[in-house]
Amino acid sequence: MTSDTENDAPVVRTARRGTLLIWLLAAAMAGLAGLIAAPAVLDDPGSAAPDLRWFALLPLFALAEIVVVHLPTQRNAHGHTLREIPAVLGLTFLAPQQYVSVYVVGAVLGLVVAARMRGVKLAFNAAMFALEAALGAVTYHAILQGGDPLSPTGWLAVLVAVLVTDLMSAGAVTAGISLTEGVFDGEILREALRSGSVAAFINTCVALLVATLVLVQPSALPLLGVVVVLLVLAYRVYISLARGHARTRLLYRFVDRTSSARSVEEVVEVVLREAADLMYSERSYLVEVLDEQQVRYQAFSGDTVHAEVLELGAEPWWWRALDAGVAQHEAPRHGHDEAPEHPVAPALTSAPRDGLAAQLRGTGSARYLLVVCDRSFDQETFGDEDVQVFEALAAHAGVAIERARIVSDLQTLAGELKTARDTAVAVSEAKSMFLANMSHEVRTPLTTVLAAGELLNETPLDEDQLKLLGRMHRSGEMLLSLVENLLDFSRIDAGHATLHHAAFDLRAMVADVVDAHEPRAQAEGITLDCVVDPRVPGVVVGDRTRIVQVLTNLTGNALKFTPEGGRVWLDVRPVEDDGDGGPGVRFAVSDTGIGIDEDHQASIFTAFSQVDGSATRRYEGTGLGLAICKQLTELMGGVITVAGELGVGSTFEVRLPLVESEPTPPPGGGTTRSPSGRPPG
Repeated sequence: MTSDTENDAPVVRTARRGTLLIWLLAAAMAGLAGLIAAPAVLDDPGSAAPDLRWFALLPLFALAEIVVVHLPTQRNAHGHTLREIPAVLGLTFLAPQQYVSVYVVGAVLGLVVAARMRGVKLAFNAAMFALEAALGAVTYHAILQGGDPLSPTGWLAVLVAVLVTDLMSAGAVTAGISLTEGVFDGEILREALRSGSVAAFINTCVALLVATLVLVQPSALPLLGVVVVLLVLAYRVYISLARGHARTRLLYRFVDRTSSARSVEEVVEVVLREAADLMYSERSYLVEVLDEQQVRYQAFSGDTVHAEVLELGAEPWWWRALDAGVAQHEAPRHGHDEAPEHPVAPALTSAPRDGLAAQLRGTGSARYLLVVCDRSFDQETFGDEDVQVFEALAAHAGVAIERARIVSDLQTLAGELKTARDTAVAVSEAKSMFLANMSHEVRTPLTTVLAAGELLNETPLDEDQLKLLGRMHRSGEMLLSLVENLLDFSRIDAGHATLHHAAFDLRAMVADVVDAHEPRAQAEGITLDCVVDPRVPGVVVGDRTRIVQVLTNLTGNALKFTPEGGRVWLDVRPVEDDGDGGPGVRFAVSDTGIGIDEDHQASIFTAFSQVDGSATRRYEGTGLGLAICKQLTELMGGVITVAGELGVGSTFEVRLPLVESEPTPPPGGGTTRSPSGRPPG
């Protein structure tokens, strides 16, 4: 098991490297600011001394920074500043040397007082302020050239100086955040340029109004305080709306990315990354509670996701979310010194600066918690609005993870079913091939045995030998019929059966089937009749051999299950008589035999099926005949059905889409055959 400390080692190295780079960036900006301001200081050292105007603007710079610190701007605080107001006044009324010093001292004082900032963050901001002030002063005086500050040239100089200052600020903040996080974040720069430019323009216009009033009508300055207060309130409203819009956009992105994720692992990674981004937190966890002492968690920190199993000692702060729904933690903030400038995120079991935890719903029997820790900006912690957003985030995360798990299970099941299907197909093909091969192998010697029996029957034999030879012949015929049925069944089941469409005489075919079974019917004392409706076409197109095979099986089956004195008849008529529509011929083979009850009619066409076990013992056969009839009928595009009543008889109907062949022979009237001379009943 890997500890949190080992997992955080890369984060520690990244934080230390980021701190060193921030120090180097601060030194570079401070050096560049010194190079820009040094010539003016060397030319006139006395002009850098503070005077009354310097001390008057110092609290304005500090107050502007304090207001910005307490605006709910989150990570984009650099995009909304109020330093433009004292900056315009400083450019208008102070020497360049005084302007740079009051800009830096006032802004730094505001950060120390409002944010208790120190260490590398304070050094970075101080160097950035110095470079901003130096570039702004050089730009302003280069354009103004000693002209009137309130002239159009002066206004242009102020606007350009403020623009240069804001570009400098946006670039420095983007570089600092990118060095801290180890990756360039272009969104920060775009946000600063988009919203910061608008704010800078408004602030500059207000500052020009203040400068004008100072020079023209100083007594009206108190009224300007109302404008400043309204401006601050407008900033708060605007920033609140901007935050709501940003959160809505992030929630839509969260839903879209979790919906498009293809696996549980992808969904979990999206949930962790998007939760950290949406809640502006430095780390996020997805915790699965295994039992009261053990959890499995996946953590997002330092732009990486890792998973571990953790043994719990005392209950951590986020454990309350299992009962409370949402648990919130907030530790006192004591300012910022050197150690926590880039703090190593605490372990899952230790208390963070602040955090939120919520139980995921809709995850079945599993218990999951979504945890975010450590707000990524200094002054603001999680509020009521954050709790509501986080609760909605956790609810959707639970649904997304459960959906991904179900999809993953279904994909696994589909793979298993495909494997099982492929195995079943292979087994079926092997079975069909085995039956076909065995049928061929058995039929060859069996035919030889039957032929030898026929030859033996032509020799002088006594009565006992004739009886034995007769039994051998009957058994051989049964075995040959079984082999033929097995061969047909395996060929049809494997999809190797073919149809041959040709024109044939339907009435002659029916007569041949009846003639072939008439000797057996007479020998068993059964009446065999046949009726062909005169409307049935004489010549049709179809597979005569397969139709004969079906009718032969059905007729032989009817004779086998009909006792002596019973009757079997074959009825042939057009399909249109049944109201089914369309061309076709209906063949019905009926008998007065043992019949079939309704419970067995559904399974009668199943291979190797008989009505019951006693019938299997009493009547010889394997149950393949009807299965072959069904397969052949469906192969020819027809249907076969059965109806009957136990002890009364049964009727098998075959409907085939036989089409009349041209030219049609002249109708010869209906053909009715009754070997017994009696009308069919």
